[in-house]
Amino acid sequence: MKKVKKWIRKNKVKLIIFNILFIAIILAIIVTFMKIQNKKYKYTIEDVSNYNYYLFYENGKAGVIDTEGNIIISPIYYNVQIPNPSKPIFICLSDYNLEDGTYKSKVLNEKQEEILNNYEKIESLPISGTVSSIPYEKSILKYKKDEKYGLITFEGQVITKPIYDEIKSLKYKEGQLLVKEAGKYGVINQKGEKLIACKYDDIIGDSFYTEENKYSISGYIVCVKTQDGYKYGYITNNGKVLLNTEYNQLYRLNQMENKKDAYLIARKDGKYGLLKNNKIILEFDNQNINYDNKVKLLKVEKNDKFGVYDISGKQILERRYKEVAFKGIYIQAKINEEELYFDKQGNLIQNVKYSLVNNTKNDNYYITVNNEGLYGIINKDEEVLIENKYNYLEYTYGNYFIAYNNENKLGVIDEYNNEIVGFKYDVLSKLENSNILQGKILNKNIIELYSKTMQNIGTFEHAIVLENKNYIEVFNGEISQYFDKDGKELTNKDVIKETELYAKEKDGKYGFVDAKDNIKVECIYDGVTEFNKYGFAGIKQNGKWGVINKNGEIIQEPIYTLRDTETIPEFIGKYYKVKYEYGQMYYTNKVKE
Repeated sequence: MKKVKKWIRKNKVKLIIFNILFIAIILAIIVTFMKIQNKKYKYTIEDVSNYNYYLFYENGKAGVIDTEGNIIISPIYYNVQIPNPSKPIFICLSDYNLEDGTYKSKVLNEKQEEILNNYEKIESLPISGTVSSIPYEKSILKYKKDEKYGLITFEGQVITKPIYDEIKSLKYKEGQLLVKEAGKYGVINQKGEKLIACKYDDIIGDSFYTEENKYSISGYIVCVKTQDGYKYGYITNNGKVLLNTEYNQLYRLNQMENKKDAYLIARKDGKYGLLKNNKIILEFDNQNINYDNKVKLLKVEKNDKFGVYDISGKQILERRYKEVAFKGIYIQAKINEEELYFDKQGNLIQNVKYSLVNNTKNDNYYITVNNEGLYGIINKDEEVLIENKYNYLEYTYGNYFIAYNNENKLGVIDEYNNEIVGFKYDVLSKLENSNILQGKILNKNIIELYSKTMQNIGTFEHAIVLENKNYIEVFNGEISQYFDKDGKELTNKDVIKETELYAKEKDGKYGFVDAKDNIKVECIYDGVTEFNKYGFAGIKQNGKWGVINKNGEIIQEPIYTLRDTETIPEFIGKYYKVKYEYGQMYYTNKVKE
């Protein structure tokens, strides 16, 4: 025993060092594992900004053209899918059967050569619920072999072996695939790495979205089928299981600006609760919970009585009221037949003058609604700026308000009730991400625009207004005009950088000039579009549209009847663009009668 103690004393330092090294190795292994795990959830979605190929239709059949208007894939197919318009790979579909939805498919390259034909079937992967303008996964394809599915690259490199019963894109999660194996669903990424094991009966993205991260930080709602019905759980965007599958219903409060935490409303054993990640904020003893994003408060129900809580779980009003409603900055609560009003902190308000008070983006102004449903304005000190006499009021910017009068027309007033823009519009609204107002007189097809200072900057008949990133474009069927986001007029040379020629008006006719205003295409047309980045512009004569190239050569005589009020005509070669559902588009040379 003495020898053992002596040995321990002698080797004590060595033992301490060994323990430290052992712990360090374990920590290093854990950190490395976590990095590998997190890396799986971080991958790059290709940003396709330059299209090289477009879908087109001729005589009701689909094909592909390039940016010069050359036919790349002959128009002989029921449909052609272009999963990545920057790459020459085309899924050509034919012999569609209306009864059972089956069809034949083959993959062609830009030489119309069949490729990737060593598989039973190659399919693109349609995506949904994302902000991408391309409706397919942009770097991968699904293949079929021996009645199973796998993933390959466009070059034919195998990403996953054909081991799945089913592969489809995961809604709200571009670059992630819902896969089915042995009757259960899991998730893999576009590299084939497993993100969620195949052990669930369904998986959906929770649809949480931010401008900065899009859907990349949204999590997963998973479910399993039990004898008691479906049970739901929650997994974070990096694969951490927050909630086991034990809830009858589960959804995320996606209105929350907090991107670090997931606020989840769940139902368990017939009762609702609120969780922040996996921490219970409101106990599971409620008949219902509803979140109001305008006031950032929760309306809860228990035993047919209502109360109010904030998102942290703090009680604002006890659950003892017959009804609760959010009225702008007020909380209206009914007990027996008496209506009471509270502020957002739960303080009782005496002598309420209005049935509704809404705050605005300007802290100095509040829009009020009286018991007769008429609108007015007060300031932050509750001083009346405008009496309640309008059918509607909406704050715009500065000290301006869109107002709806008793003649059912819209105009603009300021805080002193001065009429700034006359009451003559059927529709009046602020253009998004700008300081420009757009007024519409519907029976005359007139649009009028007002600048930041409420100056009329243009009256346009049969026109459309397009909001671009840095400017506003107005097209009246003859030529475009441009304005910055405050309403200052710009020239086409200010905003268009991808062309050598610019649209020009002279004596009521239209043509094109170079950057020094030298006439390059005579002003002989009834209307023109600007040249697009591919070097084509529209020309209009006698109500019909045709196409010229950047050399001024006519590619297509004016034969197309296009509705200028829907979109600005756009051309590639002799083909014009058509937009259809979900923002998708194609080109055609169909002549409309």
